[in-house]
Amino acid sequence: MMISQIDIAAIRSVLANMDPKSAVSAARPMSITDLYAPPLHSKALRFNSSLVVGNRGAGKSVWSGALADKETRMELASHYDRLGLDKMVVVLGFHEDAGKVKGVAPSPLTLSSILANGVDPETIWMAVLLKAIATEIEVDVPSNLRETVNWMLDDPERFEAVLRKADHHFGRRQQKFLLVFDAVDRLANSWDKIRPLSQGILRLGLSMLGFENMRAKIFLRTDQEGDEALFNFPDASKIRAMTVRLAWHSSELYGLLFSTLERDEISKKAFQNIKKFVGNVIDIDINSEEFQRSVFSLIAGEFMGADHRRGRTYTWLIDHLADAFHETSPRSFLIALQRAASSHSKPSRTVIDHHGIREGVQAASAVRVNQLEEDYPWIQTVLGELEGLEVPCKPDAFIKRWVNENTVAQVMRVAKTTGRPGPIGLEGTGSRDRENSLLEALKNIGVVEERSADRINMPDIFRVAAKIKRRGGVRPPSGKVRRK
Repeated sequence: MMISQIDIAAIRSVLANMDPKSAVSAARPMSITDLYAPPLHSKALRFNSSLVVGNRGAGKSVWSGALADKETRMELASHYDRLGLDKMVVVLGFHEDAGKVKGVAPSPLTLSSILANGVDPETIWMAVLLKAIATEIEVDVPSNLRETVNWMLDDPERFEAVLRKADHHFGRRQQKFLLVFDAVDRLANSWDKIRPLSQGILRLGLSMLGFENMRAKIFLRTDQEGDEALFNFPDASKIRAMTVRLAWHSSELYGLLFSTLERDEISKKAFQNIKKFVGNVIDIDINSEEFQRSVFSLIAGEFMGADHRRGRTYTWLIDHLADAFHETSPRSFLIALQRAASSHSKPSRTVIDHHGIREGVQAASAVRVNQLEEDYPWIQTVLGELEGLEVPCKPDAFIKRWVNENTVAQVMRVAKTTGRPGPIGLEGTGSRDRENSLLEALKNIGVVEERSADRINMPDIFRVAAKIKRRGGVRPPSGKVRRK
C-alpha cells in the first residue's frame, strides 16, 4: 500500500510541527494533553515501588509531577486502573524548585544550614515527613523546619504517636500516602553534602516500609544509584531490592508517536486510514511490535536504503538514538522524527525516509548532549576535548586528551561557576586517578560503553554531537563543538 498524498501531507505536517517538550519539574507537571502513559511505566508508579532510577530524560520529573498534581493523578488513574492512584495522597518532600514554590520541601540553603548544626540527615527528612502529614491531618507542629526538628527531638514519643495516628488515618479512609523526592542531585552544591542528605532520604524510605499506608517514593539518577557509598547503611539492600528502572523501549516510543498522531485533529483521520489498512492483515494493537513495525514502514519506508543491508527503519532509528544502556529518551526520538519530517528533501511515497532519519539523528544528538548538560554541566567540557578521535578505541585515547588539555581543572571550574557538583567520584580523587574518574563518570551516565577489556565505544547519540568518528557511522555535522 502507498499512503495517499493527503494522508502523507497531514502526518508530515504534524510531525514537522511537533514541539518535543524540554524537561519539566515535579512542581510544574506536564500538561495532561501531552502526557503519554506507557504500560510498563506502571511499575514506577506503584505504591510499594520506593526507589525509581532513570537517566536524564527518562521521565523521573514527569512522573513525580504527575503524582503530585491531583488533576493529573486522577487522569493517570484511568490509564493505570489497578494502581489505586485515585486513592493516593501525594506530597513533594523535595524537588528542583524547592524553596521557590509553596510546599513542605525545604530549600538547599535550609538543608545546608540544619545539616551544619550536626542534625542527622534522616531526622531532617523525618521532620519534612511530619510537615507533610500536617497538611493532611490536624497536627500542631511548627511551620519552620528547624523548629520542627527540635519539636521532634524534644519528645520522640509524641512524634511516633503522630506517625501511627497518620497511618491509621489514611487506612481508615482507604487512602495511601506518598512522600515524593525528585531532583535529589539538587540537594546541595557538592557531593560531600548531597550524599549524606540523599542517604537520609533512603533511610527514611526504609523506615517508612514499616507503615501500612505510608511510603516514600524516591526518584534517583543512574550515577547516584551506582554510588556504593550512598547505600552504605544497615539494611540498604531492602530498599535497593525494590528498584524500578525507568526506560523507554521501542514499543513505548512508537506507542508515544502513534498516540500523538491519533490525538491530533490534523493527522487523526490519516492515521486511522493507515491503521485500517494494516488491520486487514494483522491485529490492531498499538503496543504490538508487529503492528508498530508495519505502520512505521508505511510512514518511513521499510529500509534505510534500497534494501535490508543498511538496516530497517523501525529498529535503525532506535538503535542510533540509544545510549550505552541501550535506552532512548522520548525527546530524542521525537526530535529525530520532527527533523526528518522537516527535511528539505521530502519523499513522495512516504512521510519521511532514510535520508531524513539520518538528519534527525544528527539533530537529536546535539539536543541530547544539551539535555544532559542540564544535569551534568561539565559534559560539554569533557566531550569537547575528544573531537576528532575515532571509536572504538583504547581508554588511553580519551585519557591522553584529557591530560593534555587539563580537562579535570576545567571541569572543576565549571562546577565552581555553575554551583553544581562535578562527576561523582571526582571529588577527593588523587591526581593520578582523576581522568579515570571522568571515564567512569561517562560510563555511569551511559555516554561510554566498554566493548572489551581494552576497547571503549561511544553511541551515536553522543558521538555525533561530539564530532567523534566511527567507521560506517552517522557522520557528525560540520562546524565546531561548543565548549565550556
